[in-house]
Order: sequence, then structure tokens, then C-alpha cells
Amino acid sequence: MRILEVCPDYPPWSLGGAPLTFRALARAWTESGHTVTVATTRPAASTEENASTSGLTVRSFELRPLPASLHEATYFAPMKRSSAHAFREFVRAEAGVYDLVVVQGLLETAPRVFLSEYRTRDGQPLFSLQYGVSSAEASPLLSPAARLAYRTRGRRLNARLSNVVVFSRESEEEWNRYFGDRNGRKVLRLPLGIDAVELASEYAQFTADPVRLDTWRTAQSFRPPFLLSIGRHDRAKGFDVAIEAFARIAAEYPRLSLVLAGRPTPFTEELRRDARLAGLSDRIRILGRVSDWERFALMDACELFLIPSRKEGYGLNAVLARVLSKATVATRTGAHEEILSGDPSARLVPPQDSTALAQAIREGLESGGPAMKLDTTLLKQFDIHHLADRLVELAARSP
Repeated sequence: MRILEVCPDYPPWSLGGAPLTFRALARAWTESGHTVTVATTRPAASTEENASTSGLTVRSFELRPLPASLHEATYFAPMKRSSAHAFREFVRAEAGVYDLVVVQGLLETAPRVFLSEYRTRDGQPLFSLQYGVSSAEASPLLSPAARLAYRTRGRRLNARLSNVVVFSRESEEEWNRYFGDRNGRKVLRLPLGIDAVELASEYAQFTADPVRLDTWRTAQSFRPPFLLSIGRHDRAKGFDVAIEAFARIAAEYPRLSLVLAGRPTPFTEELRRDARLAGLSDRIRILGRVSDWERFALMDACELFLIPSRKEGYGLNAVLARVLSKATVATRTGAHEEILSGDPSARLVPPQDSTALAQAIREGLESGGPAMKLDTTLLKQFDIHHLADRLVELAARSP
């Protein structure tokens, strides 16, 4: 089958779940013998993966740079004029070529231009993997504009789709608020998942070298016990709420610290300011991006894994915590509740409620949790190949 993916960035430049999903889907499809073309509106960060993956072609089209202060609006940035012209030529030339077309979201840059220009042949499957308005919903600046865009232009573009796939009850409800079943078809809710093969390989590399782990721990300027959150630094991830919650319990646990790891943004300085204002700069460690190995090392050593997000389209960090059997405190957003259901060491709290988050942290510290260990049975349940196969099946059944 010939498959086209349209997404803002490939390979992923951030730890966001949507970019990682599109990379994992491309890998799963090429491994199954399908031919995959990726059209992306960010220049590839690395060509090594593209060159080494048989059956994969990546076409990059560049966005106009935005001021750093507008990092949360990056997906809504316009293309450069030359890139927009090249992109239009590409989608016009590729019309009718593919057996399945999958776009990320509905109103991010690439899908918006794509859906305006792409002309499908009759019955050609055109799917949107819809993560919700996500970061925009969590931003006082972007939220009103995003809601208006979905209710106006979004409704027109929605008519171009043959299927809409969501990954959580929350995203399904959000989609229905904006669109209902105006096209005479209902949104499909499917499990998302992670690249199980990749995660198992990374975990094996982590456990294979205990000496390296001991050396790494000795070299760190922070020591257990600590709480951990991982994700890009923006308001949607709620790291500022985690700092507020930590400030509420810091006096009760004088040896406890908080580690925040992920891609820095201008919001990082606000987090550092919050730590200073709380008088906890010496107990709150704000790291940049960490390697896969360091992510496992941090999760292995932490007392609790925190996911304090204001808004999530799905919640791959919750999947990571679940398959690693890590005690977790997460907010009720995205698919967190579905993912963590049945995990006795998991606690769920309302988004943006530092009091509830602090109380859940207290309970988690008192109860403790199992040592980190990869649950291979759960890993198979969350494997991205299930979604890849399901999308191909749906495309094959399309008229």
C-alpha cells in the first residue's frame, strides 16, 4: 500500500506525542512492506534515519520563523512563500497517487494547507489523527483563536476527510463539540500506543550497563529522593503547577527535590522564576532534553513520576509510566484515566489544581510503589503496530 503522512515535523524535534506517533507509524508501515512518503513543514533535523529506512521518503517544506516568545504557536506559523509554492506543487502533483493519506490534526500548518489544496480521487481514504486543540486549549493567548478557527475554517476542512481518528474520550468529546457528525460519519476512537520494539531496545541498553548507571548517579548534583516530570517546557505540560504543589509539601519532606526535564522554551525562565519565588531554587532542578538512557535512569531513581498537564491530546508519558510499572500522579486529561486504569500505584487529580496534586504526592510518597521494571505484556497491548494495522484495514475497506 502507498501511504502519505502529512505532519509538522519529521523526524521529531520535540518529545511531543504526535510527532513521535507519526515516526512510529512510518516505521511500522515500512516494516510491513508498505511505501511511505512524509510531507513535513520543518526541515529534517537528521537525514540518517531517512536514508536508512527502506520504503520511506521525506519531503520537507519550511515554516517562517516565529519569535521565541510565541513558541506555543509554532504549529500555526505560516510557510515561507517559496515553501508554500513548492508545497502546493507537491500536493497537486501527488493527487490520487496514494492508497491512504494520514494528516496530523486538522488546523496545524501542514494539514490546513494540504486540505485546501489536495484533490483526492473518489473514495481515496483521507484520515485525520486528531489530538484535540491541546496546547492552544491551555494557553490564554491561543485558546480563543483556536476555538474560533475550529468553528469556522475547521468545519469546512472537516468536510474533506473520510475518517477522523481520536485517541481519548476527551478528544472525542471535544471533536463532537465542534463538529458533531456533520459529514454523516462518527469519529473513531482507537488506542494510540508507542513503538514497543524501540522502547524494549532502549530499556535493554539501559539495564545492560549497571556500572554506567552507578557512575552517572555519582556524578549528579542531585540525589534521591526526588519527584520527576518529563516533557517540553510549555504551559500545557503544567510544570508550574508541579512547582506550586512541591512548594506546598517541601517543608514536610526536607530531603525531597523536584526534577523537571525536557526541551527548553522561553517558558523555562518562568519556571526558574517560580522556583526562586518559592525559595526552592536549590531543590528544584530544571534540566534540558535528556537522552533515552537518562530518561530511564531518572525514572528508575525517582520516588514518583508526575504528569501535571493542563491539556494532553493523549498522554504518551502515562503509557511510559504504565509499562515501566512506575508509581504515577497524573491529571485527568487526554487518555490518562484510560491508560492508568487498573494501576493501584497511579493517582489522578484535576488539571491545574496544585492542592490536589500536593495531596496525591503525599499519598504516593507514603504508599510507595514497585521498582521500575518493563512489563512486556502491557507493552504489547500499547504497541503502535495495532494502530498501524487498523488504519490500513480501514483504508482497504473504503469504497
